[in-house]
Amino acid sequence: MQDASERQHIVELLVRGWSDDRISRELALSKRTVQRRVQDLMQEHGCSSRFALGFTLGLRLGMRAPGRAGSPPGSPGHHPGRTVRAKGPDAPSRPGPRRPWVERSVRPR
Repeated sequence: MQDASERQHIVELLVRGWSDDRISRELALSKRTVQRRVQDLMQEHGCSSRFALGFTLGLRLGMRAPGRAGSPPGSPGHHPGRTVRAKGPDAPSRPGPRRPWVERSVRPR
């Protein structure tokens, strides 16, 4: 039977993207035990994949990926003085390198 702290630790490591093998080494459990715990969590939360489970649990727990823009000061992802560029469709675009168009003749074979 698993206790609440073990379950919470497994959830945190899943959200971080750790593999079953790595989780089992961290918690000193067998890999099969971790696989069973993950399967139980997947059924409990109605997820069909580990990725979906990690994503769902991360959203429910309000967890953020480390190193992302907007990390609060003092968190592992916060880097003072570091500028983070916006990404996505609303981000200002930067022009790429200009390459002059070179027309090449095609030789018949």
